[in-house]
Amino acid sequence: MTEYNNFLKQKIAKCIVPKSKVLDLGCGNGNLLNFLIEKKQINGYGIDLDFNNIVNCIKEKIPAFQGNIEDCLTAFGDNSYDTVILSQTLQETKNPVKVLQELLRIGKKGIVTFPNFGYWQTRLQLLAGSPPVTKTLPYEWYNTPNIRIITIKAFRKLCKEQNISIIKEIPIFNHSILTTIIPKNLSNLVCKRGIFIIQKNITN
Repeated sequence: MTEYNNFLKQKIAKCIVPKSKVLDLGCGNGNLLNFLIEKKQINGYGIDLDFNNIVNCIKEKIPAFQGNIEDCLTAFGDNSYDTVILSQTLQETKNPVKVLQELLRIGKKGIVTFPNFGYWQTRLQLLAGSPPVTKTLPYEWYNTPNIRIITIKAFRKLCKEQNISIIKEIPIFNHSILTTIIPKNLSNLVCKRGIFIIQKNITN
């Protein structure tokens, strides 16, 4: 993992209650779950579509299941996990609204992270007529797994429309010292990623 991704893991870990139950949707090779197990002593479980990722999870003794998260979430009970993580996966889903609804049905709260397509470097590449390729969007247009364009601003709007409460928003720039001085109204422009802590709106 790069230093930047280690920083992202640290930010996610700060949002996790020690010894809680955590479900990671799109868990990859289990790197994040393994980190949370070591640092937070969580009871973790992962789902990923890639068979090789599941094999790696099993080798690391991380409970994981191979499957498409859009098809298998109905098997999980209501509020069966304290936290459900959807990290760098939402932009790859065919039905993001359904995935978010299921995430909040299964988990008491959710942690969602995604690359911000509203980032200024991405905008400049589009303005120049080229599909964006950045550190957070490293793929070419012909081999990218991303099928949704998500910005921090658009995600806030979706949450409002879907009656989802944003408990906390953690915009991510390059270095931790800068995250504390970025005004919220500029985060959609200057932040490469966003972290959102969400839950169902309990007022309705």
